[in-house]
Amino acid sequence: MPESRLRVAAVLTCLLLTATGCGSDDDGPDDRADGPARADRAQEPTEVADVRPEPSLTINCLHTIGERPEPTSGSTVVLGDVALETGRRLQTTKSTGTEYLHPLFAKSGLMVRDGAVVDIEVLPAPGNGASIGWGNGQSSAVAVRIPGCTTGSTANAWTAFPGGYHVDRPGCLTLVVRSRGLQTKVRVPVGADC
Repeated sequence: MPESRLRVAAVLTCLLLTATGCGSDDDGPDDRADGPARADRAQEPTEVADVRPEPSLTINCLHTIGERPEPTSGSTVVLGDVALETGRRLQTTKSTGTEYLHPLFAKSGLMVRDGAVVDIEVLPAPGNGASIGWGNGQSSAVAVRIPGCTTGSTANAWTAFPGGYHVDRPGCLTLVVRSRGLQTKVRVPVGADC
């Protein structure tokens, strides 16, 4: 990316953070990236989010499997709002049910900070179709939205959803995660190392 575009992106990011009240001020540090699970080499740098159409699948907030005060160990926290399992190779099994377009499934839950609206998209890889889906009994899609689910029982809770990844063959999936006007890419080892 040319240097002038990098400067424009940096200025836009600063303006966005200031406008949403997430900039540094005397109110104390933003604790969204704190905790035991921090982003690591599985995550690329954060940038201003692309404008994308509405995801084809919205996760139902009633399909959670509980909440936790913080993400599980071994998770990578992305943009302060999403926790994904990226530190180990996920095991694939044969998909059950005819509603899935891809023959292999890797179970991996999703954790989202209470109230966060998050879009997650799986990028196509040559020769390996993939889809994602979380929530009891929900189908999968190339892009999903978590619509700001809240449990209301604990401040700063993390809501957990069951689900995972559907693929044609094992491989390293690249996800684009968007939240609060920002985006980043995350690599997930689905049946093969990244």
